[in-house]
Amino acid sequence: AGRAVGQGVRGGGGGGAAWISRTKCRHGSSVRMRMHEASELARVNVDSGAETGWKADSPSNGSDQMHHRQGKHEGKRYEDDAEAKNSPTRITILKWELKGPRWLQFLLLVLGVFSLGVIHDFVQELVFRYEGFDYGWFMTLWELLIFVVAAWLQLWHEGRYNEIRSIDWKQYLSLTVVLAITQGFGSISLSYVNFPVKVVMKSSKLIPTMALGILILKRTYTPMEYISAFMLCTGVASFTLVDSKVSPKFDPIGILLLSGAVAGDAITVNLQERILRQLQCSKEQMMLASNLMAAVWVLMLICVTGEMFKAINLIQNKFEIGGLLLLQALAQYLSVSFYLGLIQGFGGVVAICVTSCRKVITIVLSFVAFSKPFSFDYIPSGLLVLCGIMLSVIVKQPKYELNHAWFLIACGAVCTLLVVRPALAHV
Repeated sequence: AGRAVGQGVRGGGGGGAAWISRTKCRHGSSVRMRMHEASELARVNVDSGAETGWKADSPSNGSDQMHHRQGKHEGKRYEDDAEAKNSPTRITILKWELKGPRWLQFLLLVLGVFSLGVIHDFVQELVFRYEGFDYGWFMTLWELLIFVVAAWLQLWHEGRYNEIRSIDWKQYLSLTVVLAITQGFGSISLSYVNFPVKVVMKSSKLIPTMALGILILKRTYTPMEYISAFMLCTGVASFTLVDSKVSPKFDPIGILLLSGAVAGDAITVNLQERILRQLQCSKEQMMLASNLMAAVWVLMLICVTGEMFKAINLIQNKFEIGGLLLLQALAQYLSVSFYLGLIQGFGGVVAICVTSCRKVITIVLSFVAFSKPFSFDYIPSGLLVLCGIMLSVIVKQPKYELNHAWFLIACGAVCTLLVVRPALAHV
């Protein structure tokens, strides 16, 4: 589960519990919808009371008195809802509670997501810049083991030893195989493509999710969701095409690996949800079991291929690589913790918006910190992907502003014209 959360955060920043994001996003949306409905009811009652002629200090009959009291009661509910919305929420990060006003909680969480996510992405790209380092599976092993240790420590600290002993390992077999392949493909792809390409492609999990929903689950989607998927497809394709033209580090194998990683993310979420329903286990137990078994598969693979011993020899000669691998794995885990805190306190929509902005900064930093060819055609392609992500988030809300959706569609249309402009010029 932790790995799937990391995938939500990371986009180049890290794999894991997307099921947590979805579950809490739904919960937060339903709570906000109920608060909104209560507030609207209060407004209706108060406004209707004002229009029925409450001109005297005391109502003239019993019915007016009843409506007057009801209006005051609903108005009080509206004030209580507004006060609750602005009051601090209990938010915990690794068992430490963030205290203070709501704006301070939000600021600390955003700073945590931004700083730790950027550190993870920066260090991950830096490691692959070292001469001789081409060991994506070894990097994946470090990341998986960090989540295993973190989950075990939490269960041990809380005295939940029975959850460790009662793990039904057979139930996790399919999940761990997909999880290992997904994380490995994402790390290995950096040997074939630039880091910004990985960030952009890992942001397009909506596409395989919708495809699996249509083909396997026979789900139906709204026109707005199809538009957001089209924007994502166009943006990812154009960004990749631009990179293939200007970057010397581009290999179609990297695109295939990233496509497999993105599809694996969508499958992982469904497998995790099934396990949670069937086994009724905690997220810490699933995090421990799934990441430990995935780490075993990766360890067996790199021992057979010899990558394990080559990577250890390289670290012995360049000891700082080991420290950087540990740093990027720890930064990923902490970033996931702040991301979950953001969902807990402010909802999934805000969390996804923050991580989307963080990915933009990651891409900009990648071009600034590491020398690589740049083309202005990257900009409309990246903005088109960003608009597609935001549109997909907005239309999933129970009540959303249609104007906001149309604004994103208009921005996406402008970006699409800029993307296809070179092709139209040759027609």
